[in-house]
Parts: sequence; structure tokens; C-alpha cells
Amino acid sequence: MSKESSEKSRTPVPGISRGWLITGGILSLLVGVLAMSFPLLFSLVVAQLLGAFLLAGGLISLPGAIFGKHAAHRILSALSAVVRIAVGITMFVCMTSSVLVITLVFAIYLFVEGVFLCVGGLQMRANPGWIWTLVSGIASLVLGVLVYARWPTDAAWLLGLYFGINMIFNASAMLALAFGAPEKSPA
Repeated sequence: MSKESSEKSRTPVPGISRGWLITGGILSLLVGVLAMSFPLLFSLVVAQLLGAFLLAGGLISLPGAIFGKHAAHRILSALSAVVRIAVGITMFVCMTSSVLVITLVFAIYLFVEGVFLCVGGLQMRANPGWIWTLVSGIASLVLGVLVYARWPTDAAWLLGLYFGINMIFNASAMLALAFGAPEKSPA
């Protein structure tokens, strides 16, 4: 195997530079620590942000649905906008239920992410940091099962705490991949 092909096989993630992995890892670490430090607050902020994004998305798309040029899509587009507006408002009004639903979806997300990270980690064995991607995947699987096992009784603080833990494991995987990648050689 030539040195050039060996270097290419050690790239951390195809298409992502080392700098972006380091930046993403540091930001993930900071968000993870904040989420773990204030889990209940973080759970409520997540629910409020999601509600705000849904409400804003519905309000932005509704005029386009009503006044759009394509009459065939107006009804479905308007219904989609109204549903987003209604769900956004509901998330603000029913914060407890919103956190419960988001926590359940988060448990499913963690489990699916864990499967993908485990598979991805095994496929990146040429990189010295591959083991951290596998560990992050296993941690995501375990966290997904733990969130589901404690749902709905502990949903209020679980979302923030386990999201923080997951972000810290993701940060360690990104940083391990970044620092395991070869330096660019001057050409």
C-alpha cells in the first residue's frame, strides 16, 4: 500500500476537515456540560425552542400557501402550515406534555444514532480514533434504553441530562477522530 493511499485511509471522515471536527468536538463538549449542569432548564429550553421553530415555520409558510401561484398545492401547504402553528402553540401551552413527547422521541433518536455510530465506527477502523466512535455509539444505545426505561416518570430532567451525556461522548469521538488524523503535509 502506498503512503498516499495509507494517508487517505486515515482521513477522519471523508469530506470533513480536521479543523471542523475539532470545532464541532469543542462545541459539543460545551453544550454537553451546560445540559448536564442544568438538565431541567435545558429540557424546557429544548421544548420552547422546538415550539418556537414550529410556530415560526408555520407562520412563514402560511402566506405562501394562501397566495402561492400553484393552486393544486395550496390546500396541503396551508394545512401543513396550520398544523405547525397549532403544534408550536400547543408546545408552549402544554410544556409538561411537550417535554414528555420530546423525551420519548429523544430515546428513539439515541437508540437509532447508537446503531449508526456503532456501524460507522466499525467501518472507520483505519483511523486511530475509530474506537471512540464505537464507544459513542454504545453509549447512545445504552442512554436510549435508559431514557425509555425511566420515561415518563423522570422525563423532565432526563432529556437535559442524557442529552448532555450524549454530547460529551460525541465530542470525544469527534476529537479522537480529529487528533487521530494525519497532519496535512506541505505540498
